[in-house]
Amino acid sequence: MVQRQVHEIGPFELENAGVVFAEFTTLETITEADAVYINTSGRIGRARADASSTMHAIGAAFRGIASGLIGQVITQGLLHSANYNFSGGIGRFGYVSTSAAGGVQITPPSASGQLVQVIGHIRDSSGLYVAVQGAFQRGQTL
Repeated sequence: MVQRQVHEIGPFELENAGVVFAEFTTLETITEADAVYINTSGRIGRARADASSTMHAIGAAFRGIASGLIGQVITQGLLHSANYNFSGGIGRFGYVSTSAAGGVQITPPSASGQLVQVIGHIRDSSGLYVAVQGAFQRGQTL
């Protein structure tokens, strides 16, 4: 039996009516604001741009989710999190990280074979407007 984490409607949901959520079961523990992908069994895990098996990202985790539970992913809309530190990157794209599973980085991946995918636009030092775009692979074709 799959357990579902239940979150009550709070100020975030009421103030951000345009946010699009989807629910998925996790294959590992997910931290709030992690970039996530869907694996071949339909479960989500933490995306990482230097491992094609953990790509393409579909959104960012709304809250932390324990392994095997159902949780919410923001597929479009604003997400503020203390787990983000985008100082110096306001107004730029946020990319799926090459060094930290689930991370979002300001600079695009640049090494051959890494996947480059915009997960959103950096709104402020702790805010990302999730707007997932397609990915491409440096030096290769997908």
